[in-house]
Amino acid sequence: MQEPFGEMGLTTILTHTRDRGYLFVPGALDATACARLEGEIARLALVFGDHVAHPINPGTPQEVRQWHERAYYPIDHPEVPVGTSLCHGLAKDVASCLPAFPELAGWLPTEIGYQRYRAPNDWISPHRDRRSDQLLSVTYTVKGSAWVKVYVSEVEPPDYRRLTQIDEHLTLPGTAMFLRAPGFGSGVQVIHEVLPPLQGERLILNLRMRKSILPAP
Repeated sequence: MQEPFGEMGLTTILTHTRDRGYLFVPGALDATACARLEGEIARLALVFGDHVAHPINPGTPQEVRQWHERAYYPIDHPEVPVGTSLCHGLAKDVASCLPAFPELAGWLPTEIGYQRYRAPNDWISPHRDRRSDQLLSVTYTVKGSAWVKVYVSEVEPPDYRRLTQIDEHLTLPGTAMFLRAPGFGSGVQVIHEVLPPLQGERLILNLRMRKSILPAP
């Protein structure tokens, strides 16, 4: 794996994530790293989950619909050595920044989540990540491309039907999206939407620090 983040620097990335809630970082992984992760995904049995017919939080202002394949593993699981290596490497990099971000002491992703989005129908509607996430989350695009949109809610608690878009980014292979989670900065999580791939499939890796691993759909 390459040394991450290049000229931007992890301190700048963490500062933006703490203060703004998110940051897109192009080129966080090189082609070799993406190829190794893609190979790992190819060996796994991702499971399709239909959260269109069965949405999350149905009938509430926080209803979320999603349609894609995924698989979740704990860090150090023998099926995901490449993802595990990335987790430990990223945690070491974050630990080197602790003088500026003491609240991130002990941060280590505990969940490795792979997802496959197939054009033109797979997506996730506007949502915040789970409140059980801790401190910092990172999503890498491994293959393919798609737009990710960022929103603010007109009310709190958020109403996903009443949003204002404030940003969007075209994710490409190697792009990382850093997300603030509870315990870091204000802890308020960003509302974001994942659109379908522009063509073919999009593969991503989610790294989350959670007390328990998400079950299969």
